[in-house]
Amino acid sequence: MRKWGDPNARLLKDAAWEAARTRVCEELDLDPNPHKILKAWTDRLDKAHREFADGLAANPNVRIEQQGGRDRIILTGLDRLDEPASLIDLNKEIEARMPAVDLPEIVLEVDSWVPYLADFTHVSEANSRMDDLQLSVAAVLTSEATNVGIEPIVHDGIDALSRDRLFWVEQNYVRAATLSMANARLVDYHMRLPLVQAWGGGELASADGLRFVTPIRTLNFGASPENSAPAGAG
Repeated sequence: MRKWGDPNARLLKDAAWEAARTRVCEELDLDPNPHKILKAWTDRLDKAHREFADGLAANPNVRIEQQGGRDRIILTGLDRLDEPASLIDLNKEIEARMPAVDLPEIVLEVDSWVPYLADFTHVSEANSRMDDLQLSVAAVLTSEATNVGIEPIVHDGIDALSRDRLFWVEQNYVRAATLSMANARLVDYHMRLPLVQAWGGGELASADGLRFVTPIRTLNFGASPENSAPAGAG
């Protein structure tokens, strides 16, 4: 399949690329001069590295130790906080009120709050939208998120969930650019929620029960759909 093949095998070469360079760059809104693009990303990466290094030196919860002849970054976890009885009771009340729904239903309901499925556009940038396209995209996202593949999602009685439709949507709509756009839109919506703002500025990370403070925001913190950068927040 094309998806799993060598990407270099499908690249235009020599004269063919030179003939198509201008048109392709215009369609992708890229500068024909790669050095300008590389410089912009190099400057951005350099700035991020410098901010990280400055924050690393000023963070008392981070240290560098020699392990096995190599430098290792060691993060000091915050002190464990016992859960008060009121929090335990609150968790029980919330769990009792949470409805039991399937993952595909959640994917579609979230789209009703913020239309992120509309960010999945055709690779040719065509504006036409087939009937029930959001349903097909939601099904493909569910199959990939759960790592079950397309086959368990196929429903022969529904056109939007037919095998051919789902494979076609996977190949033409779900790709890094559209995933980044949709992810940025969801993160932007999430960051605007009053509850999320009450939680803090996104500088606290949690993993495996440990909490870590990040003194500076990440390179992609707070990205918006307008700049289509991958977004992430701790």
